[in-house]
Amino acid sequence: MSTRDNNKGGNSELEGKFWKCPDYVRNCLSDAVKRYNYTNKNGKPTEGYKRAKGILENDEIEYKNMKRIKNWFESFEGDVNDIEYRLNGGKTMHNWIDSTLNREIKALEGPKRIKMETGMSNQFIKPHKKDNSKVNNHSLKMKLPKLHKSPVSHQVWTGKPVYSEEIERIKYLIIYESKK
Repeated sequence: MSTRDNNKGGNSELEGKFWKCPDYVRNCLSDAVKRYNYTNKNGKPTEGYKRAKGILENDEIEYKNMKRIKNWFESFEGDVNDIEYRLNGGKTMHNWIDSTLNREIKALEGPKRIKMETGMSNQFIKPHKKDNSKVNNHSLKMKLPKLHKSPVSHQVWTGKPVYSEEIERIKYLIIYESKK
């Protein structure tokens, strides 16, 4: 069994990648931040406020933040009119994140799938070296094939010709062709 020490989840080929936040998503976030600043009288930040401000300032979203936002939307159980939902971009942000991540993952999977369909080995498995130091020696017992079960293996075992029917057909064809 592999360890998950280096596994950060998600698609490792997308780690560190940034996407420019489209204007329509930025407008949605900007409206939500303005509405929040107008209605928030106690000065205490709400969930999603810092993230919205960061997206508006940087104009880009990193893959790990997109995963975090996607996870937030998938686990959100409140009302779509809640300020937290709006500060996270609402349905506009949710749709953009889903479509962007799906498009990027399909773009990575496409060439791998084509390589597999043309006969190359599984392209989804990362190259690795197996650690044989953890293998239980008792599980490495070699089993001999059961030759007595198959009629062909029985013929080989007893020394009888395996292809006797095929040889007879070939002889018949040779004799038939020579008589023409």
